[in-house]
Amino acid sequence: MKIARLGLLVLICNTGFSALADAPADQDNLAAANTGFAFDLLKQIAGKQPSGNVFISPYSVSTVLQMVSDGAAGVTKQKMESVLHVNGLAARDAACKSLDQSITSGQNDATLNLANSIWYKQGVELKPEFVARSINYFQAKTGALDFASPQSAKIINNWAEENTHGRIKDIVQWPMNPLTRVILANAIYFKGRWAHEFDKRATKDRAFTPPDGTQIQVPMMQQHGHFDYFQAQGFQAVRLPYAGGRLQMCLFLPDNGSDIKKLLASFDGSAWQSNTLSQFRDREGTVVLPRFKLNYEVTLNEPLEVLGMKRAFSNAADFSAMSSEKLFLSEVKQKSFVEVNEEGTEAAAVTTATLRTMAVMRPKNPFEMILDRPFFFVIGDKTTRSILFMGIVSNPRPGF
Repeated sequence: MKIARLGLLVLICNTGFSALADAPADQDNLAAANTGFAFDLLKQIAGKQPSGNVFISPYSVSTVLQMVSDGAAGVTKQKMESVLHVNGLAARDAACKSLDQSITSGQNDATLNLANSIWYKQGVELKPEFVARSINYFQAKTGALDFASPQSAKIINNWAEENTHGRIKDIVQWPMNPLTRVILANAIYFKGRWAHEFDKRATKDRAFTPPDGTQIQVPMMQQHGHFDYFQAQGFQAVRLPYAGGRLQMCLFLPDNGSDIKKLLASFDGSAWQSNTLSQFRDREGTVVLPRFKLNYEVTLNEPLEVLGMKRAFSNAADFSAMSSEKLFLSEVKQKSFVEVNEEGTEAAAVTTATLRTMAVMRPKNPFEMILDRPFFFVIGDKTTRSILFMGIVSNPRPGF
């Protein structure tokens, strides 16, 4: 059989609850806001790396920025909330808490953990209300550290490693900038087995075509059966369930003649929630998917500034609700990991925000998806429609 060059989008969805309408309205609105921010952020990152692999947890980024925005005031807060799509969202922090609980509850067949922390320099006084909100709504661990000591970096890195089952290490380096005052962090970890595992005996090397057009041989898994599937102009899509049926991975494959950039351009938060996720229908077909494993790291200052958060990174920043000391957001970065194989999926990410001081129609015939060119994937929660991870695989070869 001749293998065509294809691309893919993956979504891991949550199907454990009976109806999204059962969730509080603010939680629904927050999930929609997070989805809009997720696509905004990925488009910015992918635009700067058109031929590279990308893997992020937008949910982790938005969680950290929600905590940071609780310490912002004035125009800085307004701009941050605009970028996060939460302007005017009532009881936002309460919605963050209920959304986290909804996503992580009932994971009997999969592991999905979230953790938050706030580390601040000894002697820095954080506003009591800011600390209380961080603890009450984000269950954040807080602690004062001597940033001049190498032990401070060890404590933060140990926290990240423990909350990602050892997958994310060394999120901060010592010596730290002497102007560093506060570091906020979110860790997210997921591990789930397929409801129907791929047969390892069916895995074989096949051609995969990266953006440069040169073919490489990579291990490709294969499975035939009934899947939730749909086809629209420009792409195919399929969902692969994990054990328990609550979480699923959705794969989106651009048509020949299309590409990831065109595919991403057709998605935004509104279309994703109101249209895309409702289009899947049961179909018989075959899925061919490469095994892949990615380690990724990205600094998010520039993407966030382009989206409208420039003030928070400048001398004009106002974080007076966090501390009386004049602070600005110096760096937002994320380290992430994902592995997809015949057994299932493991994914993790840690996001840190550092603040310093100033000095379609469904086909009737069986479908076939052969993922042998760059693809895009999203790991999310179907019930709340929250996107937890997103990525682009341009080359699945280990070490690329």
